[in-house]
Amino acid sequence: MIALSFALPEESKAIVRSLKGATRLGPSALPIISGTLAGRHVVVVHSGMGMTSATERIGAFLDTHSPRTFIASGFGGGLSSELRIGDIVMSRNFSTPALLATVASLPARMGALITTRQVIETAEQKKDLARHTGAIVVDMETAAIHRLCNARSIPILSLRAISDIASQDLPVPAKVWFDSARQRPRPLPLILHLATHPGRIAPFARFVRGVNQARGALTGFLLSTLASLPDDLPEK
Repeated sequence: MIALSFALPEESKAIVRSLKGATRLGPSALPIISGTLAGRHVVVVHSGMGMTSATERIGAFLDTHSPRTFIASGFGGGLSSELRIGDIVMSRNFSTPALLATVASLPARMGALITTRQVIETAEQKKDLARHTGAIVVDMETAAIHRLCNARSIPILSLRAISDIASQDLPVPAKVWFDSARQRPRPLPLILHLATHPGRIAPFARFVRGVNQARGALTGFLLSTLASLPDDLPEK
């Protein structure tokens, strides 16, 4: 079995639609979904947003499941000016080298990923983070998932699709649109925020288009990755 993680169902919904014989477990907000994809038994698991949620939810999943390999995926913020919306970055620092080598020929950038506890919302914050860490992409879950997999000697491949570029401010603060305690979006506060900040409507629409583009690129890349993995997956 291959475990495939995303922070939220917004990232995974195209992959989930592609699953054959899908069965759902767990809470509706962050379900675990088992099925067949590219001829392989795959379990899609949602970590929630942030390292605390990822540690709790992925840790609980790995306490009861023993995947042959773990693919940690989802959206990420670009820190390099060379990255565009929908580009795929495979993380050198949070992937098992032998597993990374098996998919090195796929069309993706290789580079360092940094996991943060806070949402990086402005271009200035991205610039500072890139300068101080050398990372080219940022997310909020991978370091926690990598640590859990390492503790259990599970090979891991970590990758992210760019949903917002280095020069781009996020159009709406995360605390407005996302309830971190319940791990679900807050549609009404989002609508109210846009209604009272009409100048944010066009940037938000562009951001949503970018998210959709990133999801499509991520879905296609994951399907190619699953098809490319050897039957005898490398050990840690």
